[in-house]
Amino acid sequence: MKKRSFILVAVASIAFALSVPITLDTPTTSVTYAKSTKRIAGKTVAKAIKSTPDLNPTSSVRKYPAYIYDKYWKVFDRWYNVQPMSEPGTFNSKHTAKVYVANKALKSYTYTAMQNWNKALKVKAFKLGTKSNHTITVGFKNAGTGEGSWDGYYITSKLFINYNFFDNANYMPAAYKAITGKAMPSADKPNSAEYQSIYDTYWKSVVTHELGHSLGLDHTPYSNDIMEADSGTRSGDAKYTWNSTKVVNDDYAIFEDKLSSRDINRAKLTKVLGYW
Repeated sequence: MKKRSFILVAVASIAFALSVPITLDTPTTSVTYAKSTKRIAGKTVAKAIKSTPDLNPTSSVRKYPAYIYDKYWKVFDRWYNVQPMSEPGTFNSKHTAKVYVANKALKSYTYTAMQNWNKALKVKAFKLGTKSNHTITVGFKNAGTGEGSWDGYYITSKLFINYNFFDNANYMPAAYKAITGKAMPSADKPNSAEYQSIYDTYWKSVVTHELGHSLGLDHTPYSNDIMEADSGTRSGDAKYTWNSTKVVNDDYAIFEDKLSSRDINRAKLTKVLGYW
């Protein structure tokens, strides 16, 4: 869920990070997987996880045999803020979901978001479905504009965009200011090309963010991640708590419709974990 705790109100951004202890038990017996009888110690996996950048499962932790992920999935979930978010069957055996856009106004945004992930992952994670043959539905929902309202939401196999924000000329300037701390260019000219470009990019990013949830990605605090959120709470599948965005090089993925290496690597990990 791309959740915002503001409406026409600015929020501050500060860097925030905590450490989380990690312990993996070493398997007590050797198991044969594929053509290898080599046993991988839990401490080896733990060391590899600790060596990766924050919330970024680089290739060093995505190379293990399947039994490692079966045994230690809870650790991977917590260390990289991932968890299964789609109901069984949403993605088929080829790791593909069929997406049906219930409202034409969202079609171009959804198609771009699908291609963002497909190109980044180099697989067809998403393809267009039909009303009678689909596994994910994209549509509007009137979700209010008050405290705790959201602009996008994904649950089990349904992706919603809050129409109250989507069809609101005042929302985009407010969101831009709240996220970046700067005035939005052409904020008072909603019909201008500059305003429309920011508007379109933002909503493409929101749909990309929500499709990221379908892949099993929870939020991060980093502004250059498409999966950024302005707050998060430490839990069994979240590494730490944060209360404001960690701004990276004044780079805001939500206004660029751009996936970071962290977004992509986490999605590659959730594929290995079997979440899509």
